[in-house]
Amino acid sequence: MPGKDPDHWLYRLSPEEWLSAAEGELVRARQALANKQHRQGVAGARRAAGMAWNAVLYLSVDDAYGRSYMDHLKALGEDATIPDTVRRVSLALVGAPLQTQIVQLGPGDTSLADAAEVIVAHARERVAPTASA
Repeated sequence: MPGKDPDHWLYRLSPEEWLSAAEGELVRARQALANKQHRQGVAGARRAAGMAWNAVLYLSVDDAYGRSYMDHLKALGEDATIPDTVRRVSLALVGAPLQTQIVQLGPGDTSLADAAEVIVAHARERVAPTASA
């Protein structure tokens, strides 16, 4: 496993730091979605999921996952080795429009933050065994 490298896109944070950053981004995404700031919430949910997957890639680089958070999400959606639930929510995040024409009454829909949370949790599970080793 490589060490941290502040000049490298993937190794600038440790796996635990990527997961922590993802969880912070997830909180902001959920808040934005709840406040009906759809574009900000969708982008944040995607970033949260992608940051979490960086933690996994840090430990096992896979070029099929690309560099961007959207690349990560697309690859997650197509990877047959990934649990179905994670693949489905990845594709939901990829397909989510940045704009919505629907006027919502009450709090905003936070289901995209829930989707990102599934990916963050899966990434944490994958990283956890190496953290205790």
